[in-house]
Amino acid sequence: LANQHATYYFLVYQEILKHLPKKNDQYQKVKKENYVIIIDEINRANISRVFGELITLIEPEKRSHGTIPLKTKLPSGDSFTVPSNLYIIGTMNTADKSIALLDIALRRRFEFEAMYPNYNLKGINDLDVLIKLNNQIIESKGYDFQIGHAYFMCDDNLVNRMNNKIIPLLLEYYMNDKVEVKRILQNAGLEIEKDSWPIRIMSK
Repeated sequence: LANQHATYYFLVYQEILKHLPKKNDQYQKVKKENYVIIIDEINRANISRVFGELITLIEPEKRSHGTIPLKTKLPSGDSFTVPSNLYIIGTMNTADKSIALLDIALRRRFEFEAMYPNYNLKGINDLDVLIKLNNQIIESKGYDFQIGHAYFMCDDNLVNRMNNKIIPLLLEYYMNDKVEVKRILQNAGLEIEKDSWPIRIMSK
């Protein structure tokens, strides 16, 4: 029925209006839901730019339904408070030394939950190798430097996975100490290529 674009848009608009609910002056009850925001590698972020004045308002007691709710004024002039049903999750790699530089103001506003390798998951390949590697890493470097189970859940074979991903990571952890890295690999039951650099394995 439309001869021009403007006519077409108007006719479409009229059809859309037919499907919209009629105006209701009564308040509608809305079920309260929880929301989550995830900030990946939060320890690498510029915290003052990420949170700004909200660094104080994210505390539970200062949120919308807290014991002492606080508000701030946005650049637009609107007032704003952090809702109590918003959960903020920040992720970080604890082996990264930049964690030491994490703002103390942020530290005391978050709960820290460690997420170490989960050996009970289905689909982990060469689980025995992963466990042996991590047991030795725990003894020499600590729990925060363990190899994650995700490395052993890909379709790649063990040799490629070790040579292209795990061994470079170990060399970084141990500051290119090839004697220590070789010891860890051998104790995990892996056969190392003779006189190779970077270190490479041949088989299990």
